[in-house]
Amino acid sequence: MKNSVLKKISWLYHTLKYLKFKQFIWRGLSFLPRFIWPQNTCPQIVTLGTANHYFLIKTKRTDNFDTFVFLNEKHALSEIGWQPTIVSKLWLYNLHYFDCLVQKQSRDSGEYIQKLISDWIDKNPWGIGTGWDPYPISVRVINWIKYSFQGFELPKRAKLSLWNQLRWLENRPEYHLLGNHLFVNAKALFYGAAFFKLNEDSKIYKTALKILREELDEQFLNDGGHFELSPMYHALAMEDLLDLLNIAKYLPPSFPDEKIQQKLLKGMSWLQSFTYQNGELAHFNDCANGIAPTFQELKDYCGALKISLELEESPNQVEYYADSGFLIKRDEFWHLISDVGEVGPTYLPGHAHADTLSFELAVKNIRLVVNSGTSIYGTSTERNRQRGTAAHSTIEVNQLNSSQVWSGFRVAKRATPFNINFLDYDNVCEFGASHDGYVKQGLNVIHKRGWHCSDNQLEIVDELEGQNAQAVARFFIHPNVQLFKTYYGFLFSLNEIPICKMTLKQADASEVVDATYHDGFGVSVPNKCILIKLISPGTLITKWEIL
Repeated sequence: MKNSVLKKISWLYHTLKYLKFKQFIWRGLSFLPRFIWPQNTCPQIVTLGTANHYFLIKTKRTDNFDTFVFLNEKHALSEIGWQPTIVSKLWLYNLHYFDCLVQKQSRDSGEYIQKLISDWIDKNPWGIGTGWDPYPISVRVINWIKYSFQGFELPKRAKLSLWNQLRWLENRPEYHLLGNHLFVNAKALFYGAAFFKLNEDSKIYKTALKILREELDEQFLNDGGHFELSPMYHALAMEDLLDLLNIAKYLPPSFPDEKIQQKLLKGMSWLQSFTYQNGELAHFNDCANGIAPTFQELKDYCGALKISLELEESPNQVEYYADSGFLIKRDEFWHLISDVGEVGPTYLPGHAHADTLSFELAVKNIRLVVNSGTSIYGTSTERNRQRGTAAHSTIEVNQLNSSQVWSGFRVAKRATPFNINFLDYDNVCEFGASHDGYVKQGLNVIHKRGWHCSDNQLEIVDELEGQNAQAVARFFIHPNVQLFKTYYGFLFSLNEIPICKMTLKQADASEVVDATYHDGFGVSVPNKCILIKLISPGTLITKWEIL
């Protein structure tokens, strides 16, 4: 009991020490009462035209605007209400987002939508309940305004509600969280400024502009990556940038649309590297398919806004994304993505996994080696398992996580990669790194991993430096791929056609175990995992050859 308490105190200390001072201040302010009250009038709305605005269509979540499916879970609003206790907080957030206003629908849906909006206004009084959390307000405000911008009329009381929601949001943006939440807060305020045609002196526009100027360089790295290091959140951030550019002409001249476009162009190039041929995203940190727009959808959005992208249609590249911490080999044979970076922003690792030196691999556009993905948020045992090292294609030592992920969205001691090397010559590339995550937890063990890749062969060398530690190397296999154990290692095939083989000297120390793959929220698919035991100091060499 005493050791458990001390461990939790240690985790808490090593989590809190990285936070920014203003996160503590704003967290404290969030518990204080607000001295702001609803208004009975709102600014006059300037007509922006009808059905001229291209926005991405969201996945259909309802047919009747009463029964909703989020995270592969279905509930009827008429049965559970706006503040149910039987659903997860993420499901409840989705209910309050009103994504159904921007799903594909006919104008005949207008009567149902207006009833839904009126029901929300009636049953979510000023400042009370989940619907008034800053993030649901932000997404809902954007969706209501997008609905209006596409030529659908909002009821008068909805416009007044929008105005008061914007005032509530502007009063306390999510400075305690920062990151993508704060950016979406600013985006919502900009949408409000465009909708109500506010000028540069308005408080709503000033707050949005201040956040944007602070966060553009902070969140969008020089190599194009989004600083939370999740391909899913990166794709969402690309949509955010496009949505802002979409309304730039309705905002004051001080709006930095040129800089936003520069960030977008770099970000789209980054996202292309993390998107497989079948459109799926690479699973690093919190990442699931079906939440963010696909790369192709974002590319089409760019085209609709007449934004020219200079992207390689037939990529043949080796890329080191130094700021976001990924090494990538992408050509006609391989699509190899290796994680050699920090877990995320030091003060915001909520979407981080303990996946340092993990990798994913596609062979001739067929996904082969994967990380296990993300199917759940919250603070459950399963959430922590999915964030753990043992759910990723890397090496776990003494049953510890390489970074101390805990309580759903927290990280205490973190692995730091070092000795990152990168070499590309004559159709051969070599790269690798080491990390100290286990040393920080009291083990004298360093994990070093190197990748050596040529036209049809890939060699992965894992070295453990240190004494007397029990380690497990795991290679998770995509569920579409069949796996067969042989005397030399393993054979992989798709639809009974061999695609690749893996050889290793320690074949007798390897086994195939059942696992689960989570490429979407609420999704759990059986797959296989190659498990290889080793002891430090020791070396494991696996050779992958295309057939």
